[in-house]
Amino acid sequence: MLLCLDLTAATTQLLAGTLTCSRSGCTGTLRPWGYARQRRLRDGDTYRPRRSRCRCCHRTDVLAWAHSYPRRVDHVNVVSTALLAAARGLGHRKIAALVDRPPSTVRDWLRRARRNSEPVRIEATRYVYEADPVAYRFDPTGSELGNMLDAVGRGVIAATLLSGPSTAGVWQKVLVFTRAAILAPSAQPCLA
Repeated sequence: MLLCLDLTAATTQLLAGTLTCSRSGCTGTLRPWGYARQRRLRDGDTYRPRRSRCRCCHRTDVLAWAHSYPRRVDHVNVVSTALLAAARGLGHRKIAALVDRPPSTVRDWLRRARRNSEPVRIEATRYVYEADPVAYRFDPTGSELGNMLDAVGRGVIAATLLSGPSTAGVWQKVLVFTRAAILAPSAQPCLA
C-alpha cells in the first residue's frame, strides 16, 4: 500500500509512468492496474483508490489516501486527538467521549499505538539524527507514547525541511512518515 498525501498527484504520476515501486531493491515503475474497493470514512468521505502493478517485480499496490490509517474508518485527525490525549494521561473512556467514538475502538487504537511506540520512536529518532546530526537531544516526556509522538513530530519537521513545504496536514504527514506503523498490527519500523 502506498500512502499518498495528494491522491490526485499520485494518480497523475501513475498514469504518466513516473511513480516508482516501493519495494526495497526494485527499480521498476508502476502502471495502472484497475481499482480497489471503495473506501468510506466515518466522517462521510469516500474514495475509490487506484491499484498499481510494478513492471519489474509484478507486485501490486493500492494508492491509499493519507486521510485515514489503513483498514480504519476514522480520519487521521480523530486518531491523533486520541493519541495526544492519551499521552497527556487521559483514559480510553474519557478520550472516547472527547472524540465521540466507541470506547472499544479508542482502546484498540491506544493498545496498538503503545505496543508499537518503541520501534516507531527508535526509527523516528534515527531519522532525525541522520537528517540533522546536531539536533537537540530528546527529553523524556513521561510515557512511551509521548516519547514516540515527540520523536515522530521531530521527524516530520525534518522530512518537511528536506522535501519542502506541502499543503497536507501535519497528521497526514505523520501517517506517511511512519508508513502507518503507529496503528499497524505489528510494529515494522520502516519510516520514510
